[in-house]
Amino acid sequence: MKQIIPFVKDVSLNTKISEITSIALEHNLQMENNDSIVGSFIVSGKYKINEISINEEVFEKEIPFDITLDDKYDASKVRIDIDDFYYEIINEEILRIHIDVLVDNLVYCKKEEINTKNEVLIEDDLRNDNNEEKKEENLNDTVNLSKEDDGEQRKEEECMNQEKKEDNLELESEILDTDVKRNDVCEDLSSNILSSKEEYVTYKVHIIRNDETIDMIKEKYNITKEELEKYNSLDNIVIGSKIIIPIKDE
Repeated sequence: MKQIIPFVKDVSLNTKISEITSIALEHNLQMENNDSIVGSFIVSGKYKINEISINEEVFEKEIPFDITLDDKYDASKVRIDIDDFYYEIINEEILRIHIDVLVDNLVYCKKEEINTKNEVLIEDDLRNDNNEEKKEENLNDTVNLSKEDDGEQRKEEECMNQEKKEDNLELESEILDTDVKRNDVCEDLSSNILSSKEEYVTYKVHIIRNDETIDMIKEKYNITKEELEKYNSLDNIVIGSKIIIPIKDE
């Protein structure tokens, strides 16, 4: 199961902003206590103060991130990634950052449903026990019947004992079916979890600027064209296009 978590943050730079000439995003998000995603985003790049400015200002901002997942999810094997990233310039003073965090391999376990089924089975079991106690009391009240009645009594006792055995067998079968269904649910929900270790855990999002080519990007990030094509479509790259740059584990 996948979930997209939108995140928006306004950051101020040292001077007024006229144009962002380059921008990149890194993150160190990770799971904590199997229910929280914690870490930070690192946004860096260059910008111009005004349209006629030749010089570019360099900036780098670290933005903390902390969110707790709903306890109905099993996040023990979750994978965290960046689904999308873009920005806005607000009144030449504020840079608004938009980040969509992708949380993959979430497993939804229907614990409430399973608990409800078990409660129903327990209630049925208690009712059956009460019924059996009443039947035994009624049998004790007929001890003084005649031999003929006593023979009928024994037949009735045998029938009731047989019914009790059948009821117990049905109850055991229902409990077994419930356990099997619960296991099937967890196995089905976890069937899509990735078994192999990810080669990349960190990504940068690079925005194409003026006169920039794929060869320049390859040289800048020390990456091959084949690796770029795994994460991007390089056929229609224009100024302003966003390219995902995978960063290998050291």
